[in-house]
Amino acid sequence: MIQLVWLTLLAMHAGAAGVWWWLMPGGFPSSSPHYWVNEVAPLFCVALLLTALFARGKFSHAILPAVLAMIPAFWLAFGISARLTFDDSFRSSWSYAFIGGAIVGGLWVNQMRLRLTVKWLVPLTVLVALFGGWSFPGTQRAPEPATNPTGASFGAAPSGPSDQKVIKLTKEAQIRPGESRVVFKHDKVILTAQPLLDFANRSPDRCWTALAPEGESKPTNRIMVSKIHDGAKWSFYYKDEDASVMEVSANKDGSVLLDGRSRLQHAVFAHNASSGELTVSGHKKLTVAFSPLGDRRFDVPVATAAARFGYVDESDTFHLVQAADRARGPFSELGAGKLKHGDPLVLTIYDEDKVSFRVTLEDWSAQVSTQLSPTAGYGLPVNSITMARGGDSEATPVLFSFTLADTSVGRGTASIGHTPGVYRDRVTVAIP
Repeated sequence: MIQLVWLTLLAMHAGAAGVWWWLMPGGFPSSSPHYWVNEVAPLFCVALLLTALFARGKFSHAILPAVLAMIPAFWLAFGISARLTFDDSFRSSWSYAFIGGAIVGGLWVNQMRLRLTVKWLVPLTVLVALFGGWSFPGTQRAPEPATNPTGASFGAAPSGPSDQKVIKLTKEAQIRPGESRVVFKHDKVILTAQPLLDFANRSPDRCWTALAPEGESKPTNRIMVSKIHDGAKWSFYYKDEDASVMEVSANKDGSVLLDGRSRLQHAVFAHNASSGELTVSGHKKLTVAFSPLGDRRFDVPVATAAARFGYVDESDTFHLVQAADRARGPFSELGAGKLKHGDPLVLTIYDEDKVSFRVTLEDWSAQVSTQLSPTAGYGLPVNSITMARGGDSEATPVLFSFTLADTSVGRGTASIGHTPGVYRDRVTVAIP
């Protein structure tokens, strides 16, 4: 009976290592801990555990006790390290790993201590397992934030009305203050722009957001505090992570400027975050062109298809890529072009062959983080411009989401950070 327990433990851990290798992203450089944790260590574990599982005779007597000793050693070290690394996410659950490891360790001492034929092998394998279990939680902890808030400032919210009545700014544009959005209409095509920083979830201790304690992984809750009308400009003040302001004004050329600023007093670590969004509806067939890629136009895929998204790398190159499956790599490149740090990015949105809107993002490239994404792999950074339509029909609404740092592309819910400071999102919407 006890022999069956040991064999079952070996098989379960070999299976778990294989599943981890299969599910986690790859394509990391050897300098990244994710290369070793996702691509090398799981295959090593599978090979070692299967060798012990199928070993027979004298070889089995030599290797089986040493490999089995690794299992409790790993979980004991993992439990302690997880509790120290993630004070909130593993506040109680660390004990499951520790207690389970202690129980298996007790069984090992009771059953194996007198069956050792190669005694020196046990401390060697135990040291390897202790190192692996102790190191693993740290590889899943988000690094220090690397976003670049512009430092644009704004004062305390002045007193003023806080009603959320829709405001007609121009013939084509109206402001919806309660939603911090501006809605534009050109013919039958409607574009909605939101220029403020939003977090869909968060981790209190840089762990995976899926492991955050209940109630800790909450989305941004934005409440309008007041609004001020000064000539051609409207200013709307909000309470959210700390504070935000959205200023909206009509330019002489007929375009509209949205100037959104969001302040963070402390770093926020999230899996899903956006620095702004565009939603387009009422079109027949939407395509989009990105200024670094010239006049080339790209279709927007349905949300359930292979994802298409853009990003800028540390060499100031803007890439548009397509995932192999949903938002998972490897990724094939559709186009690339220069986008220097601080240069504006222009999206030209077409309905069939007619330009509906030109949207200029003044600050996106200056504030993005180019840290490697722990969930995407294949050299992709944590910034992105994602785009997807809501259904199979070409006429269904399309969402563009602009991120400075998040991990929604790829596999897993690892978090990534936003540096404290004031983030600015100046969006100019022009209707030809």
